[in-house]
Amino acid sequence: MTEPTAEQVEQLTLAFERFTRRFKVAEAATALERSLTALDIQTLLFVNDHSGCTLGDAARNLHVALTTMSSSVDRLVRRDMARRERSEANRRTVALSITAKGEEAVAAYVKGYEASCRAMLVSLDTEERAEFVRLARKIENSDV
Repeated sequence: MTEPTAEQVEQLTLAFERFTRRFKVAEAATALERSLTALDIQTLLFVNDHSGCTLGDAARNLHVALTTMSSSVDRLVRRDMARRERSEANRRTVALSITAKGEEAVAAYVKGYEASCRAMLVSLDTEERAEFVRLARKIENSDV
């Protein structure tokens, strides 16, 4: 396999910067509407997908310090979007879950994110869409 050219890297960098900007706008809209930080949204998404996870699980997955994660969960608990519950198996362990209000925030975020994806895909024809998704999945599953 050959190395990408400097021009290809530059073009892809610019495209990803624009993609990222679109997704950040969707994330910011949800955050603003619900007075959440970007980390709070990412925490809700992780806990939604991993109900019963620990604070350490979330911190490791989101690559933040345990104290930073604790602050995010504190904010979410105060806003009734997340819960901390003691594990029955190990009373020293605290399991995280989201509430109905947290689920609403997750749904709003996902809806905005999907709208951003739809807006990007609409400029492509059917074959291009399939190829773009295939290539994105290939990159997603690479060891990079």
